[in-house]
Amino acid sequence: MKRLIRVGLRTLALAAACGLSTPALAANQLANPGFEAAGGGYSGWFTFGSGVNLSTTATDNILHNGVAAAKIFGGFNNCPIAPTFNVGGFGQAFTAPSAGHTYEFSGFAYMASSDSIPGTNTCLKNRVLAKIAFFNAAAGGLEIGSNEIVIGDGSTTKDAWKGFTVSAPTPPGAQRVEALILYLQPGCDPGSVFVDDVSLGHYPTPSEPNTLTNPSFSTALTGWTTFGNVFAETRSFARRTAGGSAKLFSTFVTGSPSGLFQSKPTTAGTAWEFKVNALTTCQESPINDTNDNFLLARIVFKDALGVELGGGDALVLDAHTPIGTWTPSSVQAVAPTGTATVESYVLFISPTNQGGAAWIDDLILRTVPTAGVAPGALSLALSAPAPNPFRGSTRIGFALPHEGELSIRVYDVAGRGVATLLEGTRTAGNGSVQWDGRRSDGSLAAPGIYQVVLRSNGQSVTRRMVLAN
Repeated sequence: MKRLIRVGLRTLALAAACGLSTPALAANQLANPGFEAAGGGYSGWFTFGSGVNLSTTATDNILHNGVAAAKIFGGFNNCPIAPTFNVGGFGQAFTAPSAGHTYEFSGFAYMASSDSIPGTNTCLKNRVLAKIAFFNAAAGGLEIGSNEIVIGDGSTTKDAWKGFTVSAPTPPGAQRVEALILYLQPGCDPGSVFVDDVSLGHYPTPSEPNTLTNPSFSTALTGWTTFGNVFAETRSFARRTAGGSAKLFSTFVTGSPSGLFQSKPTTAGTAWEFKVNALTTCQESPINDTNDNFLLARIVFKDALGVELGGGDALVLDAHTPIGTWTPSSVQAVAPTGTATVESYVLFISPTNQGGAAWIDDLILRTVPTAGVAPGALSLALSAPAPNPFRGSTRIGFALPHEGELSIRVYDVAGRGVATLLEGTRTAGNGSVQWDGRRSDGSLAAPGIYQVVLRSNGQSVTRRMVLAN
């Protein structure tokens, strides 16, 4: 019925997954990438703030490679009397190439359990970012494009080096690019992060065919049909490339999502891919922590009378999506017999009408080879719960091939019924349900392993999920 694809952050892996030739990454531009230069640990780097330090074999002895690594922590401005938001960090600057190139900043980060960042809400507590920023002047000027990724916060794995990668396309007019490591400290909380073996390179941005009108929102929402709360956006932090983006948030009406779509003619047997770049950010109305809003990318095939025949969808963004970074996702499906049009949707779904916003940019709808793409004709199916394991709630997509009775229930490992998520007569098509970890009587279920079971017309499909502590 459908194939769900969740694409990671690494641009090269994304290109390979989509059948594109892998671009050649230029040599590392960074001086002293391992913080071991003879002239000093930060030779070649500019630094700011009081929390930029060094780890060596004689001090912390936390190293990814060699004999030194960067160490960064908060500046503790005015602590503990009247703390003010503190930003410190280090970086390097270079002349940016012309538009049409993508920059990639990567390296390794480590957080020790003995001095970890507290808290679960990324936007309210300390966090460390790896960031690429573009400016419209060789020195000073305005930031005209960027992308960033959190490499250290309260949810970071402790006592292990973890790789990171963030990438961003060069915007028109960029004269300078900076690779930055930033420590953001809202108050007086502790915690330090180590960084080592970093790299910055660039490559020509791969071009892809695209049937969409105004896919990068350069002319506001021209070409798109919208419903609910969808608005054109031009602020630099909320757009992936020059021009603009689209901002979506809840309608605050249960069962009524916000969204936008385009419709294109097609024929049966044609395979389609819909790709979306999405963002939620601490700079405004983040979707994180206990927020249950989520974003779906959806392909829908219809016949000449507008009857839905099949399609597929993919989770694009939810509370578990990395904060502050443009995250790519895609969905593929094959048009079933009788198809006349394909529609590409982005839907902002708000199960409990919470606040929060998401941005989308640089969307692509294209045909792809049919090999390896699941047919769009619907079959009885359950998608993998997302997230899984989960705390709070998890979403499970389903597909019904024919109109009929349908039930979706949760059972414990002993086969005892825990909750009924959906029951009744349904028309053929795709849908989704959420489980909030509660039993039918409203009480919280115990942490552990559960089964979600879809039954319809004598058939059943089962998925396993884990409710975490």
